[in-house]
Amino acid sequence: MFDTSHIHPMLVHFPIALTLLGVLLSAFKLFKPTKFRYPCGEIILYFATFSAILSVIAGNNFTPNFTEPLLANAKNIHSTFAGITLTLLCIATAGYLGRYIFKKHEHLLEIVGWGFYLLAAISVSITGFLGGSLVYNDLLHMH
Repeated sequence: MFDTSHIHPMLVHFPIALTLLGVLLSAFKLFKPTKFRYPCGEIILYFATFSAILSVIAGNNFTPNFTEPLLANAKNIHSTFAGITLTLLCIATAGYLGRYIFKKHEHLLEIVGWGFYLLAAISVSITGFLGGSLVYNDLLHMH
């Protein structure tokens, strides 16, 4: 039988990789628009946001609750950063999509969206580090 606790670890790699790649490609387009004309980073942002939503849902619903206070605290910190990452990705997405609605402020919204995208990349890196530490350091030493 399939163990649902594996869903979250299978999904989390997507928002990490997509966010890091996407923010880089968006930076190329933002700062070198004559050489990088295609919105690859923007399109990746939408996939990163969607995969982050799925990862947070899976983490909240399918991962075990720890009874050990140290592990429970580590999981809470990891979960908090996951929520911050998801919020930042949603704001970045709103900024990028807002460009199509508020054309007068298109460049400003792209810059603001990219700023939140960059913050999301930092946050997803911290989240991934905390998740990896939780699994590889804390859990392995508990057994």
